[in-house]
Amino acid sequence: MAVTKEQKQLFNTKVRPYKSQSEDLKKEISMLKAAARKNNKLEAYFHIKSAVLGIQRANLQVTMSKLSYAIQSLKNDTYLSEARKELNQHINDLSRLAGETLDGGLTDNKDNLPKFAAVSVQQRLNLLRGFFDSIENVKNTMGTSSKWRWSFPDTFRRLLILGRNLLDFKDYERTKDPNNENYRPYQEYMQTLMEISQVTAQEFRQKYELSTSDAGDLQQTEKVFSFQKQVYLFTGQKDELQRSTNALDNVKSMLETLQAEKSGKKKKVKRKK
Repeated sequence: MAVTKEQKQLFNTKVRPYKSQSEDLKKEISMLKAAARKNNKLEAYFHIKSAVLGIQRANLQVTMSKLSYAIQSLKNDTYLSEARKELNQHINDLSRLAGETLDGGLTDNKDNLPKFAAVSVQQRLNLLRGFFDSIENVKNTMGTSSKWRWSFPDTFRRLLILGRNLLDFKDYERTKDPNNENYRPYQEYMQTLMEISQVTAQEFRQKYELSTSDAGDLQQTEKVFSFQKQVYLFTGQKDELQRSTNALDNVKSMLETLQAEKSGKKKKVKRKK
């Protein structure tokens, strides 16, 4: 059914304040990024502030898309695409400073942590949770038929890497006293990080099974479960360690089977020649 003139007018009236707020946030983000370029010592701090506003802006884009659907029965993919780009850009900016790998020891990020000294554990938690919830919101609003559906496993993966590299594992280990102001934020941060890791593994597994059948996606799942195992060894959570170990073994077995099948096919081709 075509959108009526009345529906368009109502939508334009309702969406106007959201558009205005979005443009204001865009300008403020641009100013913060400019400040980050001019001040190396506070570059990470300005990018954190910029990312917080970016999450707000992405959420506004989703709200505008939902408003379009509610009034016009028309899902506006332009708003959703803008939200996805906004989140990805901020994750990329921060990852460039914090580190871009999930491999290595849990304390290999120690050289980059001083860049974020001005950012409290609670602020890091709020940022990580904000990114995660916003990405989920964009993905769910886009729906399973979106052309961007299978870009989300990588978005979650990069958020996982960022979350891992913003965490001071040594300080986490030292903060055992429940009366310490960082105790609860650290516990919630770790819970959120492992929640993101589980979603990331599920996303890549679904991508493999429902879309690509590419062993590379299973290998990403393997890396996530290896990270989980590493963390649970560190925290001493035996039940979770066993679960992640079993999941890791299962994926490794699948990869070995795929490799064996691939090698078998190559041998058959050689024999025919």
